[in-house]
Amino acid sequence: MGAIAGVVATVLTLLTYVLPREPSVPPPASGAGAGPSPGPDPTTPDRARPDRTPPDQTTAPAADATKDHPVTRTPRPPAPGRLPSLAPLQPAGCEEALAVVDRFYRTSGSTRQSREAAATTAYQGMMGASLQAEGGVHQATVALSQDFSELRFILSGMVASDYEVVQARTDRDAQHLRDVCDTG
Repeated sequence: MGAIAGVVATVLTLLTYVLPREPSVPPPASGAGAGPSPGPDPTTPDRARPDRTPPDQTTAPAADATKDHPVTRTPRPPAPGRLPSLAPLQPAGCEEALAVVDRFYRTSGSTRQSREAAATTAYQGMMGASLQAEGGVHQATVALSQDFSELRFILSGMVASDYEVVQARTDRDAQHLRDVCDTG
């Protein structure tokens, strides 16, 4: 029964990575280009106080601008927490794959259950990372996915193989991924 649940969980995980995601619609921004608001919102102090709008912005669009022409919004700059890094660019898929490997080594404890849980999580994460990866990074993520899958099968008792041999291969493949990502 546990094997069936594992297969179902794996299939569902793969489907969530394969199916396209709908882009999330950002909430309407207050200020220029957002159009007139239906009325003051008592819970939002910025809308309740029109004196906070900068002097170069108008609070209502021109009457003829909205009739014939759709209102276009200028792209907003990225949020402060999501500024692009100045670190050297890595090949596609590196950031996510390296995060999966690091999380595996952090969460893999000393008990069989904790190692099995870490291998299962790493397998699922690496499958997702391999979808975005290209070239040598893709090959490394596929190899690591296979390693993590074999580790979880060994730890669950479904496969009788040497855990230490597979763990050593996983370590080599993880180092290979780091090397590929570092060389760019």
